[in-house]
Amino acid sequence: MKFGTFKADYLGIKNPMEGMLTICFLLAGIGSALLFSASWYFARTIFDDPFRIWRRQLLWMLIGAALSLLITRIPKSQIRKSVPALIWAALILNVLTYIPGVGYTSGGAKRWIEFFGLTFQTSEFTKVALVLYLARMLEKNEKRLDNFRVGLLPSLIVVLALILTVYLQNDFSTSTYLLLLALALFYVAGVPKALIGISIIGATISITSMLLAKPFRIERIKSWLSPMSDPSGAGYQVLKAQAALERGGIWGRGLGRGEVKLGGLPAAHSDFVLAVLGEEAGLIGVFAILILFSIFAVKGWLATEKVPDLFSRWAIFGLISAVYWQALMNFAVVSGLLPATGIPLPLFSAGGSAAFITLIVFGLIFNLSEVTK
Repeated sequence: MKFGTFKADYLGIKNPMEGMLTICFLLAGIGSALLFSASWYFARTIFDDPFRIWRRQLLWMLIGAALSLLITRIPKSQIRKSVPALIWAALILNVLTYIPGVGYTSGGAKRWIEFFGLTFQTSEFTKVALVLYLARMLEKNEKRLDNFRVGLLPSLIVVLALILTVYLQNDFSTSTYLLLLALALFYVAGVPKALIGISIIGATISITSMLLAKPFRIERIKSWLSPMSDPSGAGYQVLKAQAALERGGIWGRGLGRGEVKLGGLPAAHSDFVLAVLGEEAGLIGVFAILILFSIFAVKGWLATEKVPDLFSRWAIFGLISAVYWQALMNFAVVSGLLPATGIPLPLFSAGGSAAFITLIVFGLIFNLSEVTK
């Protein structure tokens, strides 16, 4: 599917990746600064250390940045060859979350493994493994994508296995997100529309079944449609976040001067960190971050047609989309356009493993786009 070259050439863009490193640095730097502003009060209250959450995130980011730099130097052929190992690693890591003493449970979800006092959310790694696996399989089966049994079924089995291991962690939002990401990759790779339509029907049935499987998910939908029906319960976080955005107005109350992070919003430093940004930097600040993520996405998508092989093309598309769509979903949740999902804002929300994997994604994108060669 051609979706990059014409647009890039038409816009006069010779190298879509030019300036991408600056965008990545800005997102990481601004995200880190905002996280400290959003987390210091909570960290001081709970841990008697205002730097605890920010310091742990910074450690993950430094490790991620170092590995990202290393990844840019790995031959592309080695990345392609490592895909089977990555898939097995993702499956094993997801299964480890169910094992007592290894898996770490929080809020009723078993999404983490714990080691040396640090926790790692395995579904973050799964996103990368899924994208690279599908990129390899779509390249390998380029001429057989219209043959469901040979060209698609093996890939679907692996994808569904990954999604199932994430879903069983009580992580409906991420498993749904992975499913939609896989469908997007099938679409851009040129899978016949009839098969895409059947897949969408199957995905809709699966998502609906997963949604109805837990009563609290239905309550979450109800509170999203009518947050005032339970303002002190299911609708509390969304209402508090929206109030913070309203207080921020266009220009904001000033960096560090927000109130919502002072105990009013429990997840102010996590999934709802955007509410802190909106209160302190206003609508202008929110739009500035949205524009940065959008530039990141457009540059990456335009770069897909500048690479010579299909593996890199589909991998870059998937990796870029994994970051950008996650950011859009978080924006939509905080603004009330989507029900609360538990999906963080990349590089901004507290969550060291998410920040770590996002930086790894940056390294893979730079490698596969060949800007370091």
